[in-house]
Amino acid sequence: MGYPTPIKLGLSAPINVPLIYKTGEKMRYVAYKIYPEEFLNNEVVDNALIIEGRKVRRVRILGKVENINVGNIISFYVDGVNVRYFEEKPVYIEEGDIVDVIGRPRTYDGEKYIMAEIIRKRDERWIKLRDLEIKKTRKYLLERAELYEEENEEMSLEEEVYTEILNSDVIKDKILAIIENVGEITYEELAEKINIPEEDLEKYLSELKESGDIFEPRPGVYKVL
Repeated sequence: MGYPTPIKLGLSAPINVPLIYKTGEKMRYVAYKIYPEEFLNNEVVDNALIIEGRKVRRVRILGKVENINVGNIISFYVDGVNVRYFEEKPVYIEEGDIVDVIGRPRTYDGEKYIMAEIIRKRDERWIKLRDLEIKKTRKYLLERAELYEEENEEMSLEEEVYTEILNSDVIKDKILAIIENVGEITYEELAEKINIPEEDLEKYLSELKESGDIFEPRPGVYKVL
């Protein structure tokens, strides 16, 4: 049964999105785009989804919302994948919406789920686009995601930083999170918040506009769609 009005999930709160977290804080891993069935068909070990021998600690899936449940925690399913939302930033969704979810693989009581960080509503056109994106970016997952071994040691900080800087997806995620957090931002304000060369920032902004993630309500001003 569909919901007549959107459901509000949580309260607003600021998002901290530095390129590299301060010493002692946890690294923010790349969010790799995967198919929902890949989450369902693979194992979660040590808070990582194991795909083709790689440990994926943040995932991004696209699919249709169903079985929304609002209780002590807020949960719903995206094409069969259990998604749980603990953030305070409000999100509005309805049964049948197409959503783009970024989050971390987790298990509880023997059940796999994604602990959602960001949830965005999309439309049907994104399904075909996401299929192309996954095929295009799968090589990065296979080349750069952490190797899975039974007794694998943690990657060094230098290796984690190198992996994060190499992958443009994580920088675009941070740009999106900054814009989403403030609602509307100028190019100059964004350049101050994310420490990358201007030519790179311009390239990423152009790519985000082409993909429909952001738009310019006025020249040099950016908002999330």
